[in-house]
Amino acid sequence: MQEILSKKDIGDRIKDLRLENGLSQSFIAEILNLSRSNYSQIELGNQYPSFHTLHSIARYYSKSYEWLLHGISGTQNEEPTVRVDLLIKDLESTLKSFTNSLAKLEQELVQIKNKRTEATS
Repeated sequence: MQEILSKKDIGDRIKDLRLENGLSQSFIAEILNLSRSNYSQIELGNQYPSFHTLHSIARYYSKSYEWLLHGISGTQNEEPTVRVDLLIKDLESTLKSFTNSLAKLEQELVQIKNKRTEATS
C-alpha cells in the first residue's frame, strides 16, 4: 500500500534545504534539539519528523508545511528569495537616502563653520 505522505520525499526536501544553505546535519540537529542520528533518519526518509520538528524546520527555513510535506507552496512564505531581493532593494534605498542625508549635514556643518569663522574675524 502506497503511503499518502512519502517519508523519502519529505526527507529529500528537508535535506535539500539544509544543503542549499550549506549547513551540516549536526548544526540543524542541534537547532532542532535532536540527535544527529535521529535527524539523519528523517533526511534518509526512515522516519517522519514530529509535528514539533516539522514546525521548527518550517520556521527555520521560512517554508510552509505544505511545501515540506507535499512539495507545493502554501499561502505563507511562498518565495523567500523574492522577499530577500525586496529586502536588499529596500536596504540599498535606505543606504542611499542615509548617504544623501550625511552629505547635506556635512554641507551644513561647513556653512556653520564658515559663518563662525567670518563672525570671529
